[in-house]
Amino acid sequence: MTTGSLYTLLIADDDNINRVILKHMLKSLEVDLVGVSDGTDAMKYLYEHPTKKVIMLLDLNMPNMDGNEVIALVNQDSLLKDRVRIIVITANLLSIYVKEGMSNKVLECFEKPVRKEVLIDAINLGISQLN
Repeated sequence: MTTGSLYTLLIADDDNINRVILKHMLKSLEVDLVGVSDGTDAMKYLYEHPTKKVIMLLDLNMPNMDGNEVIALVNQDSLLKDRVRIIVITANLLSIYVKEGMSNKVLECFEKPVRKEVLIDAINLGISQLN
């Protein structure tokens, strides 16, 4: 994990194994990798690091605050939506079809397990939008 990187990859998934797999898959990227277990902690991270540009890998099904609530909160906060991009990674294929209503802050929706190449492409798209 690099420190002081310009970008943070925030992995929000209640399944620790999924977080570990994603961190391992993406460790070659020059970004800070941070994992949280629910939407509440994801939002806490965003507010505690107000200058960080964040690509969030977001599970929709989580306790306390789910992914859809996180997306809504990011979209409502003008300070967040300028520096956050979201990639949804979900086990629920149906939720992939709701991308239409998610907003342009959601770059992509993938079904688990996600392929490394397509995920890195989506992350690079998010980084280019945040530049």
